[in-house]
Amino acid sequence: MTGDTTASGSGSVAAANITNSNVTTNVNQLPTPPAPPSALHQLARELSDFTGRTADLAILEAALNRDDGATVAITALHGMGGVGKTTLAHHAARRVIHRYPDAQIVVDLNGHGEGAPTAPLDAMLRVIRAFHPDTPPLDDPAQARAIYHSTLSGKRALILLDNAASADQIRDLIPPPHCGAIITARALVQPPDCTVLRLDLLSPDESAALLRRLAPNAQGTHDDWTRLADLCGRLPLALRVAGSTLAAADDLTLPDYLAELADEATRPHRLTIDGDASANVAAVLTHSLRRLIDQDPALAARWQMLSVIPADFDRAAAAALWEETDTAAAPRLRFLLARSLLLFDEAPRRYRLHDLMRPLARNLFAPDPTQDPAPGTATRLAAAEGRFALHFMGVLAEANELYLRNQDGVAAGLARYDVESNNIATAVAWAIDRTESDPMALQVAARLPNAGPSVLGLRLPQRERIFWLISAVTAARRMGDQCLAGGHLGNLGTAHAILGETQRAIAFCQQALAIAREIRDRRGEGNHLGNLGVAHANLGKTGHAIDFYEQALVIAREIGDRRGEGLHLGNLGLAHATLGETQRAIAFYQQALAIAREIGDRRGEGNRLGNLGLAHAALGETRHAIDLYQQALAIALEIGDRRGEGIHLGALGSAHAELGDVPTAITLTEQALAIFVAIESPYAEKARQQLARLRGEAADG
Repeated sequence: MTGDTTASGSGSVAAANITNSNVTTNVNQLPTPPAPPSALHQLARELSDFTGRTADLAILEAALNRDDGATVAITALHGMGGVGKTTLAHHAARRVIHRYPDAQIVVDLNGHGEGAPTAPLDAMLRVIRAFHPDTPPLDDPAQARAIYHSTLSGKRALILLDNAASADQIRDLIPPPHCGAIITARALVQPPDCTVLRLDLLSPDESAALLRRLAPNAQGTHDDWTRLADLCGRLPLALRVAGSTLAAADDLTLPDYLAELADEATRPHRLTIDGDASANVAAVLTHSLRRLIDQDPALAARWQMLSVIPADFDRAAAAALWEETDTAAAPRLRFLLARSLLLFDEAPRRYRLHDLMRPLARNLFAPDPTQDPAPGTATRLAAAEGRFALHFMGVLAEANELYLRNQDGVAAGLARYDVESNNIATAVAWAIDRTESDPMALQVAARLPNAGPSVLGLRLPQRERIFWLISAVTAARRMGDQCLAGGHLGNLGTAHAILGETQRAIAFCQQALAIAREIRDRRGEGNHLGNLGVAHANLGKTGHAIDFYEQALVIAREIGDRRGEGLHLGNLGLAHATLGETQRAIAFYQQALAIAREIGDRRGEGNRLGNLGLAHAALGETRHAIDLYQQALAIALEIGDRRGEGIHLGALGSAHAELGDVPTAITLTEQALAIFVAIESPYAEKARQQLARLRGEAADG
């Protein structure tokens, strides 16, 4: 078959022995001795422990088996360093080797490695020499293209162009029809008519399975293997290094290895095998970063800033760190994603740095990983941390505002918080750690808990919430902000009351009330009076509690605080129920329920329904009570109110016991107890006692 002509001439290529780049060459007179078989069949040996990638393999195999006689079967794999592109490419090539019997040639393009990327002319010469080993050097690209295509024409050869740097590098390396090409690259490389496959991390199950296959004699629990897979970031290279290390070291146990890898900062450098440069995770990943610095140092600095974000993030967070608009941030993020320096989750449209990449960011501009970061790095990262904390304080405020807006906003506000909870917690930790040295950290520490009290009260474990609030009180006092300090003291009282620590709750509420009155904060005064009422009710001082609630109710109505009004009416209902005044309690609950529904307060609505259930149960209307408890439970489950869920489950258990359905009562009470124990609720002891009574009844029956 006649070879295709190149752009440098017209007609067939026709000349003889290659002695000079300026002499036209006849491919028919190239050296004739056939190359050794190994030169034409270069695929790596089959990996017996190859794991997963079933769907990816199916896509690659289908693309490489295509042959319509006029096009080349081209596939391109791209993904971050160490994700297994080369391994998968070799594995897929072996599965279609019958389709390309003449040759399977591997060309390392060194797109990310030591030294410069392989020049296209050199890459073509390597393929030519696989067929004609005595081919002399070539320095004319046009001549090389002609010989390259003529060499491959009429053959069924598969060319694996591994580790490409760019589309320009592989443009001349696409073979003629009936041949195939597999391209691997960290950056997106997409020739025309190409099947593109982005290679993701292995799944958790695939990662654990690969580790077990690599180190079959290592002893560990399922959780141990899962933890090791997580520490490796489910990156195939890291998994292989970890598995091989475990298999080879007689004195290294899986628990010991987990301890060695626990420190995120040193983890990438510990995932290495001495004497094997390809098994050095930090070095492999760093190649991508060096290329980024060479291409765009300013964008590399922006990428470094993203490393302060501990979890996934949206475009707005990146824009905040970079102090630019979402619109300006979009193409930069797209560039980083295309070069596999970011991971992207399509469904929520969120980005993240791979866990093994983040620790490498600090030394991004340092000439040697053992040296201190280059000048500017510390300042850049410190500024990014401050902007990160301010941004996520704003996100918390946004979530709280959504929660308070209306009925639909409750779920939206909680969802907004849930997706950013790790980032918000990191912002708090950063601020608390630096309050004495960083004015911005002082501001964040003082204000962040107050940005989302409703959401944090529902989502944050009370002990953690107390820690945040104590730090916030200290910071607010250092700033001289009495109003802010008073709000935190009141929330501290609420948190201690939820934990059953009533005397501490009263002390904090009294301090908060004094501040509110001093600065004439009527809303705060009403809130603190209401919380003092709750604390006194917990001590059994119902009369005192009613007095506090009534004072708080007057203030709420005076300032038009409908949410507070509903809260105080509900608490008055509880107090009158304690006094045995059930009908009066029901009247208060109904008023409170109407307000909750009016303003879309789903948590308040659930609480009122539950309290109405208790009142009707006290009147002997058990089935009506069960209906109300079930409505309340549905709301608690909807908004993730664990405390409310436990309370309503316990009430349902009591109601079913009242109906004589002891097995159902036991099940419900067990569920309630598990929740109370998990959230450290004082209701746990009451649930244990109830469960013991029910089990006793079941045994007697």
